[in-house]
Amino acid sequence: MKQSNNLLLYSLSLLLFLGLSSCVKDECEREVTYLQSTPVFMTKEVIRQGTPVVEAARSLEQPGQFYYYNQYILIAEKGEGIHIIDNRDPQTPNIVAFLNIPGADNMAVKDNILYVNNFIDLLAIDISNIEEASLIGRTQDVFPPIWEDVNNGQVLVRYDINEVTEKMDCASFSSLRSWGGILVDNATFNTFESSNVAPGGDFSNGGVGIGGSLARFSIIGDYLYSVSDTDLDVISLLQADQPERVNTVNLGWGIETIFPYQDKLFIGSNSGMFIFDNSNPAAPTQLSAFAHARACDPVFVKDNYAYVTLRDGSTCEGFVNQMDLIDISDLTNPQLEKSFPMANPHGLTIRGNSLILCEGTHGLKAFDITDPKILDEHPIDTYANVHAVDAISLPGNAPITVVIGEEGFYQFQLNSTTGFELLSLIPVK
Repeated sequence: MKQSNNLLLYSLSLLLFLGLSSCVKDECEREVTYLQSTPVFMTKEVIRQGTPVVEAARSLEQPGQFYYYNQYILIAEKGEGIHIIDNRDPQTPNIVAFLNIPGADNMAVKDNILYVNNFIDLLAIDISNIEEASLIGRTQDVFPPIWEDVNNGQVLVRYDINEVTEKMDCASFSSLRSWGGILVDNATFNTFESSNVAPGGDFSNGGVGIGGSLARFSIIGDYLYSVSDTDLDVISLLQADQPERVNTVNLGWGIETIFPYQDKLFIGSNSGMFIFDNSNPAAPTQLSAFAHARACDPVFVKDNYAYVTLRDGSTCEGFVNQMDLIDISDLTNPQLEKSFPMANPHGLTIRGNSLILCEGTHGLKAFDITDPKILDEHPIDTYANVHAVDAISLPGNAPITVVIGEEGFYQFQLNSTTGFELLSLIPVK
């Protein structure tokens, strides 16, 4: 469902260079190893022929966004479907099934109905019996394709990436570097484009679930909000089995995440944060924008502050690693309160006065935010042996945080005096 971040993705391959040998002066030839990205096309008819199928549990391989609903954890296997995890006992989570949905990247749940993308379409899936989920509705053409060949009726649905080593003359190499090749040694492939809704609520009789901070889907009341690279789409769920897009707001370029708080929407982009008034849910209106250095940008909000993480080493091409504390007491005029240097901050979550920050390969950190302006003076703990990308604080009395990363799915209990305790891990295959 994602739009391309670069118009050059329409070409037949994207080359990301791993390295090269010395150049031979006479022949000027280099041996180059790179990742070749080959486009995969499908017709809309083929996309719509299949329906979600509940299959036997499978191992995690490339986990993407994740979501908590009614004591289950749903984890997207990027572009393939959703792992269903019974989490009634966080110390022994159990993968019970896999929901096969080609093209699935983003999801949210309301009243036992899972809303998820199937490439360009939005599906409504009954999960009242989550291990026997069934399709109850499909809304076509909700999400713009990466690219569409109108004449042949095909859409570009993904890129298959393979490592290739070959000899290349220096002229071709220089041309490709000018075209925009990126050294893989310096690149981070981010597969965590996530779904997020504000924590809280009683899930025993339905309600809305909880997602991470790397959000592209969010449900508030009777509306689903979805962000693409450029737009905020407003989708009515008044007819639950036939969601309908009722509004689209253009936001520019580089839109990444969405976080709902009370009757406001906080939208993160790679150049700033937008604040929208959502008191009219079908037609949110922009209140303000806060600009920051170019970087990937999840947002989490509590009380009068927004916490914004900025990191480098990603497709956002940023060069800073910090967490910005933004005063939003005046929503029409957000102000930077303070910036805190960090190692490589990704997603984050807050439980009470504890902020839990994912630092990528640098692990998981927790800070006391009783006074947010001096949070750096009050670290609670660091758990280094985890690749942490995004986190969710689970409802309930136990201070449990679930974490997703490139190495698997983790659950921690955080104690203000003893720090993090690892409860369980489901590793990637």
